[in-house]
Amino acid sequence: MLRRAKDERRRVQDERLGGQEDERGEGQKDGEVRQDGGEQQDGGEQQDGGVRQDERRGLRQNGGVRQDGGRRRDERRRTEGVGRTASAGLLVAVGTGVGNVLAYGFNLVLSRGLGPGGYAELGTLLSVFLIGSVPGMAVQAVNARRLAVAVDAPPPVRGALVRALRRRGLLVGAGVAAVFAVLSPAVAALLPSVTVGGVAWTGVSLAANTVFASYLGIAQGTSRFVTMTMLYLAAHSTRLAIGAAAASALVAPTTVMAAQTAAWALAAVVGRILLREEARPGGPARDGDSAGSPAATAGSTAGPVAAASSAATPAMAAGQIRTTGSTAGPVAAASSTTSPAMAAGQIRTAGSTARPVAAPSSAASPASTAGSPTTRPAPETSGYLTEVLRAAGGLGGILLLTVLDTLLASRYLVGEDLGRYNTGGLIARAAFFAPSFVAMLAYPRLARPEERRRALTVSLALTGGIGVFGVALAGFGGDPLIKVAFGAEYAAAGGFDLGAHGWLFASVGALLALVNLALLDGVARRSHVVSAVVLGGIGLETGVVVGFAHSSPGQIVTAAAVSALATATASVAVCLSARTATVADEPAVPAEAIRITTAPDAARL
Repeated sequence: MLRRAKDERRRVQDERLGGQEDERGEGQKDGEVRQDGGEQQDGGEQQDGGVRQDERRGLRQNGGVRQDGGRRRDERRRTEGVGRTASAGLLVAVGTGVGNVLAYGFNLVLSRGLGPGGYAELGTLLSVFLIGSVPGMAVQAVNARRLAVAVDAPPPVRGALVRALRRRGLLVGAGVAAVFAVLSPAVAALLPSVTVGGVAWTGVSLAANTVFASYLGIAQGTSRFVTMTMLYLAAHSTRLAIGAAAASALVAPTTVMAAQTAAWALAAVVGRILLREEARPGGPARDGDSAGSPAATAGSTAGPVAAASSAATPAMAAGQIRTTGSTAGPVAAASSTTSPAMAAGQIRTAGSTARPVAAPSSAASPASTAGSPTTRPAPETSGYLTEVLRAAGGLGGILLLTVLDTLLASRYLVGEDLGRYNTGGLIARAAFFAPSFVAMLAYPRLARPEERRRALTVSLALTGGIGVFGVALAGFGGDPLIKVAFGAEYAAAGGFDLGAHGWLFASVGALLALVNLALLDGVARRSHVVSAVVLGGIGLETGVVVGFAHSSPGQIVTAAAVSALATATASVAVCLSARTATVADEPAVPAEAIRITTAPDAARL
């Protein structure tokens, strides 16, 4: 019994010990399970965190891709803009180059056909015509600038602006004709080689030329470069045909000036027809006419240049280039006029978004600025004449300097000597215009501070090199070259020896080409120092010739050459010593912001 009781107690104790061990084992298992769960949870959280981190990394990568895509799109747009601008520049350069050849042919056929005696008066009238054409060049510059600034205006506003500019062009042309009619007796008295009738008909011809220039400005400001080139070629080809007919018929110089009026008037009529869509109240229907569409050139506001008839002539440069982040340049700043773009409430600058501009009290109504087709807003045109006069002042200096010696010669020379001198003036103008393409190509780089120094150096070297070649050609060519170019009468013995003095005429033109480049650089820097130098050159040449150097054609051309040398030396020295603005001082001008302008118009010479 006792043994059985002991065994029972031992069995109960063993069962208790086994239960405790089982509990401890289950607790350990539960702990292991909990630990495993924690590890799994921590691993899952870490994995989820990694996924989220990868997602964030992917988002950053996607953002980078989008940013890179945006950069590529911007770069592609800039490249396309440069390509369109280059195409437009090539088109205008080729067209104006051909037009200048036709224009120079006008002078050649007349000088050969009329001879030294007949060309004496005509050459003087053509020099007067050049000076009188400055208002027309200014009208072209102002029209182009105002339309360029209004690129974002609603179509009804732009159409109203075009119609207003057409009317202003007609009024300026009529005013030029009236001024010449009133001053013709005084001009004829000052220049004995011309007649009152010849000066009066020159004024009529200038009226038609001014209207024609007005349409050139409209085509330029609306980026209708194909139309612009067509008008240019139409005018000069018609003028050449008229000159050839006049030379063969041996008509009087006054008749020639009257006949060339038809060429400018015909080109103006063609311009009105081709550009009639721009004046529609509902806006133009674009047909891909331009090599650089308004969209391509809208990234810029009219800025420093623009010289009325050329990228190579500084005055027009003053109204045609838009700079990044800047408002309109010198011509724009000079104007007190509020453009339709302002009436619309915004002006766009290159590389920036539209900025609100306070509308003037006379701005168009909200309906009109919204572009309602039923509303005809009257764009601001006040201050137009003031702006034209300011632009003409910038153009007049260099153009007067190119013909000043021929005008002074007509005061002191007569007959065949004057005719030969006027023909020598054609040599000077050929040397002046020959390197004009260098200035046209260089201006965009002259306007960018970081590229200006190298562009100026290269341009001066090229312009000077072309000038040296021209002077050498005229010097070594002598009488044989004169016979081939102008006829045997100009190389005949007796009177003024044009062959021996040809190199002097060429040197005058070559030196003034350097002055023109220096003026363009001054416009790019928004400096007027070179303009003051040009005025000084005009005063120097006038004083020397009027004072004592006028007894012979040789003295007059020598005085002109010395004055041109002094003016060119001072102008180039000013440019080379001028401080080049840093990028921080002056925002860079993107290539696509350079609006194309026409080349110098040799026809007017």
